[in-house]
Amino acid sequence: MEYILGVDGGGTKTTATLYSDKMEVLGHFLGGPMNLQVVSRDKVKKVFEKMLNHFNLKAESVKIGVGAAGAGRLEDIEKLNSILKEIGFQKYFSSSDAHIGLLAIHGKNDGMMIISGTGSIGFAVKNNTIYRKGGWGHILGDEGSGYHIGLSLGKKLFYSFDKDEEFPKELLNEILKVTATKNSDEFLKWIYRSDKGEIAKLSSIVLKNSSYKICQDIIENTVKALKDLILDLKRVTNLNSVGFVGGIIENETIIRKKLILELKNLGIEFVQRKYSNEYGATLLLKD
Repeated sequence: MEYILGVDGGGTKTTATLYSDKMEVLGHFLGGPMNLQVVSRDKVKKVFEKMLNHFNLKAESVKIGVGAAGAGRLEDIEKLNSILKEIGFQKYFSSSDAHIGLLAIHGKNDGMMIISGTGSIGFAVKNNTIYRKGGWGHILGDEGSGYHIGLSLGKKLFYSFDKDEEFPKELLNEILKVTATKNSDEFLKWIYRSDKGEIAKLSSIVLKNSSYKICQDIIENTVKALKDLILDLKRVTNLNSVGFVGGIIENETIIRKKLILELKNLGIEFVQRKYSNEYGATLLLKD
């Protein structure tokens, strides 16, 4: 039997699923990170070797599709392919984690995908070409992300001081609770010493307090930013279907509901994820 491995190589962990030649799930693997921009070549190689040992398989008996973080350029894909070849894989295909995400949503059809988690970015695939919009990081971009929502809430608090406006006490108490601070002065210090992942946690306050105008404004701005990201992709691809990835829009949040309604009004189809990312990685392989 020829086995098939689908691999989702992330920045913090790697997940893999082993399939039979009839695409029956035979097992799963969890390993270390695979972002070649951060992790050394040797460490990435060891992740694959541990994967084979976990399944008690030899590389030559396995077809493998890999989508990895940080593999958006041809030179990165070539580096990944050279690792696979060195290990002994004979049938393999590598691409980015964004590519397998698109395949997980759309299968082999063309389509768009936006990600709104800690950060935000948009991708599309058309005629085997990957398009990207956004994703410039928390300093230059990340509009429509959990980080941007959390930061906006912090800004609203301090702007209220400048304008001599009352900030809802309930929201301030929640901010202090989430950040384990005692007052706005401590919170200010917390903001400047925290990374974007920590600041993104403040988004939960906004999502569950949508009755407050402050939160409503942030939610509306977030929906607009994500809609604009989709329209930027549509402008260059003329595609008309999009899927969502990331906790802000993949979960049943108010932002997801409002964004789907906006898309409906624009005549853009929202597409539910069809497969896991690991299965999407197997679709990289040629039939």
